[in-house]
Parts: sequence; C-alpha cells; structure tokens
Amino acid sequence: MTDQLAAITGPGPARRRPGIAAAMLLFALVLQCAELRAELLFRTVNQADGNQHGSDFRNYANPSDTVYLRELTDGMPVATEEVQVVLHGNITSADVYGAKMMESLLRKGRQKLAGNVVSFASNGGEVDAAMDLGRVLRKLRVSSVVAEGDQCLSSCVFAFMGGDQRKVAGQLGIHRPYFSSAREVPDRRVHYRQLQKRLQEYIDELDFPPSLYEAVMAVPPQAVYMLTSPDLKRFYLEGMSPSAEDEANAATARGLGLASVAEYLPRKAAGSRGLADAAAMQLGGETSFRIQAIGRVPGREKTNTEGAGASRVATGSPQASF
Repeated sequence: MTDQLAAITGPGPARRRPGIAAAMLLFALVLQCAELRAELLFRTVNQADGNQHGSDFRNYANPSDTVYLRELTDGMPVATEEVQVVLHGNITSADVYGAKMMESLLRKGRQKLAGNVVSFASNGGEVDAAMDLGRVLRKLRVSSVVAEGDQCLSSCVFAFMGGDQRKVAGQLGIHRPYFSSAREVPDRRVHYRQLQKRLQEYIDELDFPPSLYEAVMAVPPQAVYMLTSPDLKRFYLEGMSPSAEDEANAATARGLGLASVAEYLPRKAAGSRGLADAAAMQLGGETSFRIQAIGRVPGREKTNTEGAGASRVATGSPQASF
C-alpha cells in the first residue's frame, strides 16, 4: 500500500538563488509521484433484506463520480445518498480538494455520512495536506475511525485528528516529518522550523496536548512508534478532546432537563461503570473495544497487526513527507 515517492528537482541555477531554490524544494515536496490522485473514496450504502449493501467505490476528486442531477425526471428533488467514506493510500493535496467536495455535497444535502464516520487506512503523505484535511473534517464534526486490521501512520494521524470523536481499533503510528528532497537548499533549517511551528499550531488549534507534538518529534523519521492504548488516551487520540467533551456534556445535560453539568457528571460516571461491567461479563473479563471496518476497499493490502507488542519502534518507515 505504500506509494513510492521521489523528489524531482535536480542541480541547476537554483543553487545560486535562495528564493528559487526554496520554491523548487517545496514544489518537489508536492509533486512527488508521476500520477498523483486523491484517495478519499466513498460508496453508497443501502439496506436490503436486512443486510447492508454497498456500491463500487467512487472518488471525490473525480468530477464524474460526484455529479448529481438537480431533479429526477418526475421533477422531485434528488434523494440524499447515504455513503461510507474511507481515506486510503498516500495523502496529497488532491485529498484536500476531495474533502472540500465532500463537504459541499454534505452541506447541500446530496450526501450524508453513514454513522457520521470517516475511516482511515493510510501510510502517510504530505503533512500540510493532512492538516488541511483534518481541518475540513473538524468543521464537519465527523468522527474518525481506524478499523481493526488497518493502520494510520505518519501524517495520516494529523488527518485523523480532525475527527470530533475518535476510535482506534487498528493502529496509529507516529514519527517526525521530514523533507524528502536531499538537494542542498539554502535556509533548509529555517523551512523545517517553520514546519515545526505549523505543526505545533495545528495541534493546539484542534485542542490536543503539547505532549503529542513532543512525542511526534521524538521519533526519528526512519522509524515509526506504534501508540499504545494509554498513549491514545493521554494524547486525546481516543475519544474526545476536553473542549469537545465539555460541549457534549453540556448538551446532554440540557437534553436531560438538568440545570448544570455538575448534576449530569455523576450519571455519566455511573453509566460508564455499567458499560464497562457489561463488556467485562460479555468478554469474559476483557474490556477491549472492537469496531467493524467501514468502507473497506476491495483488494487493499492487509496489515498484520499481530506479533510483537503494540508499543514498539518499527524500522522501515512509510514514505511520509512534508
């Protein structure tokens, strides 16, 4: 599933002109494949005979896949299409275009997300594109999911962070971003520090702790650290961020007719204990959480997540770049 990325700049006059050299470096980091294509995919889901059926996958970046007739032949409005959405493969700027197309279709009522969920299965890609994609998802207040057997690695984690609520049944893996081009470029360190600043601002903007940035930067680019369940909770990558949870608590309290969140929290705590006890009884004492794959792409390479412990540093980093 890992796409082969390669920088396309070569030696030339840009070496003597810092402005041009920097522009070429950034250009190379965007055009890293001969044929870039978006991987934000969707398919229609329907219920028939008590079973869920899905259409072939379509691509938000393909205009022919997102054409909707304004009216049916009888003049009635087009019915809303329920879709499953999955981010699959290398993340590029085309995925940001695809996410904005998805946003447009959702706001126009052409589509609605099944379960309000976007599923992730990606080995990374462009960091800035991943952050822009995450911002679109946060505006839509969708939930992010990594299904069992799938991985979301490197910059995919930044896109995944856009979900208002987050569930990880597969694996999340982090490492620090890097420039893919080996070309000597003036002010390369300056550009990297600017990247670090953008990443810090993004993590703060989406209400994640500064310790997540520190954890990302602590892992060298040739390795991937697979986050454990305690890591996911400590970095707010499982569940909700504090501000989102506070808002949800207040909304639930209002819905129950309570005057304050303080009145609701004991009920929430009791409910959480009850769910944990029920899960432990059902699973013979284990309280693991499993989630069914959403929008699994036919023919997608499966990842073996068994073997060594979940917390490890794995060499052979995916080709994730700035």
